[in-house]
Amino acid sequence: MKVRELIEILEELDPEASVYVMSQQSWPFEVAIHGVAVREDFTEGDPEDEPLDGERDRWGASEGALPMNDVFIVEGSQLRYGSKDAWDAARRR
Repeated sequence: MKVRELIEILEELDPEASVYVMSQQSWPFEVAIHGVAVREDFTEGDPEDEPLDGERDRWGASEGALPMNDVFIVEGSQLRYGSKDAWDAARRR
């Protein structure tokens, strides 16, 4: 999903509603949102930690394969059990 697609979906909803993450489809939980991060916020580190040409990072991605502008909704605390039906009801573009 792209940021613009998420914005389009959220614009149709109550702006005063709380936002959570429903995780783990096979054993669902409702999770609070800790915040939002962009990949470049947490990957700029020590240049010596960067993979050398042809090497892969710890996630198996080759150098430059992960876009620095990727956006992450960061999971907060687990609040309660969720519902498997959320996946069927999910709005998608």
